[in-house]
Formats: sequence, C-alpha cells, structure tokens
Amino acid sequence: MLKALDSDQVHISSLVIHCLPGKLEQVLDRVKQLETVEIHAPDPAGKFIALLETENEQGILYMIDQIQAVNGVVSATLVYHEIDDGMEES
Repeated sequence: MLKALDSDQVHISSLVIHCLPGKLEQVLDRVKQLETVEIHAPDPAGKFIALLETENEQGILYMIDQIQAVNGVVSATLVYHEIDDGMEES
C-alpha cells in the first residue's frame, strides 16, 4: 500500500525492474519493504513493475538507487512519470 505524502504535488512513476530469475522472490520481498512502492505483474522470468509515488523528481531518483542496490537486481528502468498537483484543467 502506498503511504500518504505531505506535499500537494505527487509524482507518479513506474519502473520496469529486471532481476535474476532465481532471486525474484528475494527482490520482491525487499522492494515491497520500501515506502511508497507498489508491485505489479511479477513474472517468473525475473521482471515486474514498481509503481512509485514521491513528492519530487529527487524522490524518484532516490527510489531507483534503492531498488538498483538490491542484491539480484539487474536493472530498474523508468518508463512513466506524471506530476499530479491536484488541480483540474478547465
């Protein structure tokens, strides 16, 4: 579950994570422990999607660094980024 953020602005992003297939469960367990991360579509081949909610771009980069540092992760690639400021366009 995603944690509520203190800012009015929310950066929603998604990453494709590729890990060693034999380390998938360990990587999933570790990434699930990170705040503001949801896991989607884990594949036994060693790929899954991580959905992030952060307050700014630096938060995204920090989370990418944290995920890439997990033992067994081969790559973490940003594939989507949206800034939601809560304002509706008219």
